[in-house]
Amino acid sequence: MPRGSALLSLLVLTGCAAPRASRTRELVSSPSPAALVGETPAPPQEPISTVRRSMRPVWLPGQPLMHGFLGVTMFNDVSVDDGGPGRVDGDEGDLDQIPLIGGGAQWKLGGERIDFGLEGLLSFGWRSDAEAFVVGGGGAAVAIDVNLLIFELYGGPFASVFLGDNLRAYGAAGPILQFANYDQTGGGLADDGSGFGSGFYARTGLEFALPSRSLLGFGVRWSDTTVDLGGSLGDLEIDGLQAFVTVSRGI
Repeated sequence: MPRGSALLSLLVLTGCAAPRASRTRELVSSPSPAALVGETPAPPQEPISTVRRSMRPVWLPGQPLMHGFLGVTMFNDVSVDDGGPGRVDGDEGDLDQIPLIGGGAQWKLGGERIDFGLEGLLSFGWRSDAEAFVVGGGGAAVAIDVNLLIFELYGGPFASVFLGDNLRAYGAAGPILQFANYDQTGGGLADDGSGFGSGFYARTGLEFALPSRSLLGFGVRWSDTTVDLGGSLGDLEIDGLQAFVTVSRGI
C-alpha cells in the first residue's frame, strides 16, 4: 500500500475513536445513575406519604384505669338532729367546706367510640374545729366547734369518650357507703357519735392526655347521704358538691 494511503487511513480511524472515548468519560463522570444505563432517564419515584398516627390512648376491655384525686367538698347542707337543744346547722358556719383525698379505678368492659364499664373509689375527708350553730326552737343560735371525719366507699357504672386525641370526658353514678365520726363542743354543749350510712352520687369530669400517657384533669361530684350517729345526736345529713383535681394512669 502506498505510504500516503496508509497515513490517510490512520487519520480517519483516530478521528472516529476520539468522540467515543470522550462520550465514555462523560458517562462515567456523570452523577446521574440514568446516564450509566442509557439515554432514557429512570422514572421519578413517588414521594412516600406520611401517615399521621393517632395519639389517642388505647384502652382495652378489662384494663383498669387507676384514678387519684385531691379536692374540697362544698356541701349545700350539713346538719345533725340533736335530740337536746335543737338542730346543728353546719352550713351556716364553715363545716360545709371539707378537704378530701381519694382514689380508685375504672374498669372498661367494652365499647369502641364510647367506653363503658364499672368504677370503684374511696375518699377520706376531715375538718377540725369547724364552726357550726345549734338552732333552738325559738330561733336562738349557739355557736359550737365541730370535728368531723368522713370515709366513703362508692362506685357504679360509667361511660367515657375521647373528644379528639387528647381530651377524655366521663360520667358515672351509683350508691355510696359512708362512715362518719362527729364531735361537738362549746356553748355548754358536748356530744359525739359515729355510724354508717348510705346515699347516692353522680360525677363527671374532663381529663387531658399528657405525653407520658398519664391523664390530668378536673371533675365534680354531687352526693346526698344520711348517717345514723347513734345516741342523742340522731342523723347526720349531707348533700352538695365536691370539686377535685384528678390524675389517672393505666392506658
